[in-house]
Amino acid sequence: RWNLVLLAWACCWSRPSGIIARGVFATWMAQRMRGMGLCRRVCFDGRGAYAAEWEEYRLIDDDALIAQCRPLEHGAIHHSDMRLAVSHALVDHWRERYGWKGEEYVVIPCALGTDHARTITQGLRTSSGAAVSDPAVRSEVVLVYSGSTAGWQSFELLKRLLVPLLEAQPRLRVLFLSKPDANNQALKTLFPGRVEVRWAKPADVPAILAGCGHGLMIREDTITNRVASPTKFAEYLAAGLPVLISAHIGDFSTTVRANDLGLVWNEGTALPPLEPTGDARRARLRAYAADHLTKSAFDTAYRRILQALS
Repeated sequence: RWNLVLLAWACCWSRPSGIIARGVFATWMAQRMRGMGLCRRVCFDGRGAYAAEWEEYRLIDDDALIAQCRPLEHGAIHHSDMRLAVSHALVDHWRERYGWKGEEYVVIPCALGTDHARTITQGLRTSSGAAVSDPAVRSEVVLVYSGSTAGWQSFELLKRLLVPLLEAQPRLRVLFLSKPDANNQALKTLFPGRVEVRWAKPADVPAILAGCGHGLMIREDTITNRVASPTKFAEYLAAGLPVLISAHIGDFSTTVRANDLGLVWNEGTALPPLEPTGDARRARLRAYAADHLTKSAFDTAYRRILQALS
């Protein structure tokens, strides 16, 4: 509420025709500006199921604040002029939980940043400088997990996948591009020499990913994950990695099945032996990322938002 004063001042100075507001709090503020006549239209930029995420993972441990999130999300969905969703699954969630029946929305998944988009066309090399096509590098299969291994990222589920794989496939190794913590260190102790934990600068991550074999995207079955659009999906594909993904992650699990972009895993099912990823397949995966998961691929959708706000 205090930020309303600052936003009102900014609107008086810039006189926007519309505001794109990321999240439910920003949208509540933008709708107040519209009510004051300081802008004409508001676009709700929805990055996930906000109330469900707060309820499932208690990102803020405050019952009173969590209780406010559902009505805020309801208002953001029903009372905006335009909506941006990161997945079709998120739009379905809006319709099911909040009874929204409109069609004023676009779906733009989380796409590649500049560094990762550049790897699509650059020569890809491992972090040690060895070419990805080097047979010595390609003889092992390296699974990579890029991101936090905090509890909400479903590490226990990931462990139930990795332990049987590492036991059954001696050539398999795992790289965590994460900070060391109790979870990944325990797995490293269990499989000495086959599990590595490394924290890298963001600019170095694309090249490191390119030296691996498969990207891991394993998450538990929650509403938060069913509507999600993890940026890592695009980053793995841009590095030429097939994605080993859970069966219920936003639109991406279906996309993997439909386009042969990796393997979809259901807990309790066995996976086939994982093989090194060949050059031809890497090239096809990078091409998919370039065609479907860059900002330019959604130019029409972005323009539709601007037209709705103008």
